[in-house]
Amino acid sequence: MHKKDSEYHVSGKCFSKEDLLQLCDDELADVQISTFKRALYSFIKEWFSFTEYVIANTSGSTGKPREIKLLKKHMIASAQATISYFNLSKKDKVLLCLPLHFIAGKMMVVRALVGGLDLYVSEPSSNPEIPETDIQFSAMVPLQVTNLLKEHPDVFTQIEKLIIGGSFIPDQLLQQLKQINTQVWHTYGMTETITHVAVRKINGTGKGEMYSALPGVSLSLDNDCIVVNAPHLGICDLKTNDLAEMDQVGRFRITGRADNVMISGGLKLFPEKIEQKISGLLSEDYFIGGLNDPKLGKRMVLFIEKNSHIERQIFNLWLKLEEKLEKYEVPKEIAFLKAFTKTKTGKTDRQATIAQYEMTSS
Repeated sequence: MHKKDSEYHVSGKCFSKEDLLQLCDDELADVQISTFKRALYSFIKEWFSFTEYVIANTSGSTGKPREIKLLKKHMIASAQATISYFNLSKKDKVLLCLPLHFIAGKMMVVRALVGGLDLYVSEPSSNPEIPETDIQFSAMVPLQVTNLLKEHPDVFTQIEKLIIGGSFIPDQLLQQLKQINTQVWHTYGMTETITHVAVRKINGTGKGEMYSALPGVSLSLDNDCIVVNAPHLGICDLKTNDLAEMDQVGRFRITGRADNVMISGGLKLFPEKIEQKISGLLSEDYFIGGLNDPKLGKRMVLFIEKNSHIERQIFNLWLKLEEKLEKYEVPKEIAFLKAFTKTKTGKTDRQATIAQYEMTSS
């Protein structure tokens, strides 16, 4: 799996396999090491172990988080596909600023080890610290990008290529990203697909609204849900809960998740479509969900994380909703919660949040 004379690069320093493992041991011996650094050096040791697989955790955004085994040979194939697609070269600097508990963080490390890339790390946070050097490639979630653009916009002059994943990108952020020189892609993937299997360019040459599958990946629809085939990743007929519209050449756009679709008054409603229509109206976190209703089946509700400003603007908000949405898409109710329930990856847990609201309101 690893050539005997392979070189590995961390923060500008070159290591042999033996020296890199010694670095891991030395760092792990430090009782004051941070949780993130401990996870990083432990994972590198795990990667070089004789075990053929790595344990990864699903995000839990649509169900109970679970552990799955990913074969290292498939992770290598995924890393090589990314390196090739984004035209990365040996010693290119890549930045890890995502947690190691989940696949996105793990795969940034694997790409560096497989491709001889120079791995720089920053403690994962909603506003990560970017090292003072040019970065050829990094991955972030929308919240990180939003905060950096707001508080440290100059860092994007240091980042050549950036992939964003984990959730949809609000319209306001999309417009901001079109104004920067960093090349930005929005990715589609999950733990089971070993991160992204499709991407769409957000700015610059080749930008568009539709995702395209990476080489070696075949996508189709079954009852409007995406089905993934990628033999090099060990994936055969993986049916997802992601609803999509697909054109004749296989490009697609995500329209929502099957488990979020609700029937209200005999109409099938797609919360994510409605959320995107009202993107930009709210600076607070929000989502569309359903509450049980004896007449409608589900009563559509706009859930908003509470603050005094938005509550004072409630009348204007209703007017804007009626302006942006079709009559049948306008929520029947607006519900304010002090804070949404989150998954371990920081995503809003819709079902848990709705259950919390139902419990407190009853």
